[in-house]
Amino acid sequence: MATTNPRVDARESAVADIIHMSAVAAAATAVQPIPLLDLALLAPVQVVMVQKIGRLHGYELDRKAVLEILSTFGASIATQSVLLSASKLVPVLGWAVAVPMAYAMTHAIGEVADYYFTCGRGVPNRELRRRFRDIFRARKREQTDAVKRGGFKARLQALVDAHEAGLLDEDEFRQAKQELLDELRRGR
Repeated sequence: MATTNPRVDARESAVADIIHMSAVAAAATAVQPIPLLDLALLAPVQVVMVQKIGRLHGYELDRKAVLEILSTFGASIATQSVLLSASKLVPVLGWAVAVPMAYAMTHAIGEVADYYFTCGRGVPNRELRRRFRDIFRARKREQTDAVKRGGFKARLQALVDAHEAGLLDEDEFRQAKQELLDELRRGR
């Protein structure tokens, strides 16, 4: 029978909470409609998340150290950030792509950071990049599926909420509503 270590269990629970809260915060920032602003809003969330995870593992990290850790993920984060910003160029429905992507990217960064610290910071960059890519894809798929499972009514309500919050003007709202209706007619 395997024994559990209460300190490790508490740390794992705290890490999971930090990752989840950070990913939700990242998703919330992705709702804003301005391309490239995501980069400025997401970076502090992700930096603080990595610092907190590092602290739980006994590492005190300044911003520079965190940015060095994040840079080991390499082009993966840069590419995802560009795609996230580019999604905002698609009128109205770009946010439906941006929100799951921001959540997934932040969640993947958190999970990989936890792995990195759990392994004593001795993980090859290639492995970190692979883990990031695999986790990002899985989390993005989960989030995208969750949006789709939300059904027509939930998606329409999200459009109404975005319109009422001033994120969509009248033309954008009408266009998005029509696209949603067309999708429903096609049976997606």
